[in-house]
Amino acid sequence: MPVQLLTTTAGVQSSETLAIYIFISGFILNGLLLAALIYLLYNISKLKKNPGFISEPTARPSTKKPAEQGVGQVIEKQILTLASKRGGNLSVVETAYYTKLSLELSERALVSFVTRGFAEIKEKKGACIYHFQGILTEYEKVTAKSLDDLLDDRFS
Repeated sequence: MPVQLLTTTAGVQSSETLAIYIFISGFILNGLLLAALIYLLYNISKLKKNPGFISEPTARPSTKKPAEQGVGQVIEKQILTLASKRGGNLSVVETAYYTKLSLELSERALVSFVTRGFAEIKEKKGACIYHFQGILTEYEKVTAKSLDDLLDDRFS
């Protein structure tokens, strides 16, 4: 028995109405998706501007000018930079010459490193040399043994 399609005016109306409903719901869903996307983009941009937003740390250059930093910090930085260039050994005269500090101030700064345990005084050929233990010469860096080698030597 063949199936016949009944086309009545009521059937046509319901299929047209269904198509209209589908069409309207598509517009509504697209509108909601667009509104959600705009809402998310707005909040993301707001979060990036918020200083409380946790982001990956970035290296920031110091905004303090040398005059705003403590004078002691500036002097320490100059002396440590000089010590690293000179292999960790400095005299008072060298420090005064290369940092443009007075002899008295250079000596006080170097003694400060000694009293805080960052340097020690060694005497070479009658001159006081301030040696910074944490700064190695290039030769010391190249010939340094690894921790594994030191432990092997100790336990063998």
